Amino acid sequence: MGQKRIRLAPMTDEMYHRYLKEYENDPDLFLKDQPYFSHTYSKEKAEQYIQRQKDLNRVPLAILCDDEIVGEIVIKNIEARKCATMGLALKNAKYKDRGIGTEAERLAVRFVFNELDIPTLYADTIQTNTRSQHVLEKVGFVFLREDENFKYYRINRDGDL
Repeated sequence: MGQKRIRLAPMTDEMYHRYLKEYENDPDLFLKDQPYFSHTYSKEKAEQYIQRQKDLNRVPLAILCDDEIVGEIVIKNIEARKCATMGLALKNAKYKDRGIGTEAERLAVRFVFNELDIPTLYADTIQTNTRSQHVLEKVGFVFLREDENFKYYRINRDGDL
């Protein structure tokens, strides 16, 4: 089995619909006081999600593995030439533990630093999401702080903290 080719591409509305049709909520990623619910695709909910990304001026990127949409990275809370926050979701568990998230995060960091010209990128994870915490640290993010529900990380283009 050959090396998978991971790349990022701007997420179009049509791509979002394809992605959300196969998306599955991960029970491990719910807050401890939050009840688990399964994801059910509906065109209306997908359209609302897409519109929210646009309204909040987010930059959604599809994670492609050999041209299949396997996840999304969203660049949000963008402050031009200052900072932004990254969020990542893979569409279901079969894409985890395969290096896809790690490579996608590396590509996203380069995109934010070089294409968006933003020198500081933040990320956060739910306390229990040790897989995501490991990936963030592997990519070069530095742990900043934590609260009851989340751990917060940062990476700077120039390497300074």
